Amino acid sequence: MASGSNTALKNIPKKLRSARSARVLFGDVVYEPGGTCGPRVQSDFQLVVLVEGDARVDVAGREVRLAAGEVGLFRPGQREFFRLSERTKTHHTWCSVHPSLVPAAVGAACASAPEVQRVTRRFEQLMELGLSLPETAGARTAGLVEALGLAALQEYLFAGERSVAAHPAETDALRRALDWIGQEGHQPVDLPGLSRHAGVSPAQLVKLFRRHLGTTPIRHVWEARTRRGAQLLRETGLTVGEVAFRCGFQTPFHFSRWVRELFGVPPRALRRQAWSRPA
Repeated sequence: MASGSNTALKNIPKKLRSARSARVLFGDVVYEPGGTCGPRVQSDFQLVVLVEGDARVDVAGREVRLAAGEVGLFRPGQREFFRLSERTKTHHTWCSVHPSLVPAAVGAACASAPEVQRVTRRFEQLMELGLSLPETAGARTAGLVEALGLAALQEYLFAGERSVAAHPAETDALRRALDWIGQEGHQPVDLPGLSRHAGVSPAQLVKLFRRHLGTTPIRHVWEARTRRGAQLLRETGLTVGEVAFRCGFQTPFHFSRWVRELFGVPPRALRRQAWSRPA
């Protein structure tokens, strides 16, 4: 009797958080060791994130494996059966997006996207934003839930394009470097320091950026900071000097030089172009 009861409990997930609209669902659950889900026919584009534990998923007769820190993309019309870790609890989050919300080009890109990849910092933030919406808000958050669901799907595709054909260790090092660049936009940076954040040698980091992004690490830093500065010029009233400082440039002249290189005009002209456009 006890054994049968324990077996049943394996397949009753503990619901933690969720947010939904008519076409998007964010969810967060924990399964006991040995839990399963399915078999089922997938009706949505579903992103499944393993927070802890692991999963083996039969997808139309093929096995797809998910480990902690990875996200898998499951497509509409596929028959699936999830077998979750036998040894530990499995905590996973997910985002389901109904096909009616997905533009045709995005759906086509999903067909050729990697089935599994590492979770990026940006993707993690989008999932957390979706899960943090109060379920009691109901219809008032429907548009935001759907926007976040579509953004999570787009981020998955974007990350997959960056990492295609990359060795997992290479992908992780590149991701660590890009995460640092994205989060520490104002901090001083040089190649040895960025290499330490990535966990590889300077020479290896240069190879990774050239191979996967077609540029060098430091050029990527300044281009990213310049684009961030251009956004501040368009959307705020900060002076050129204040924008330069906030984006990690040592002088307004350095910032202006990069703005001219990327946009063909000096910072003030870039702002005038944005502010003079009709609404």
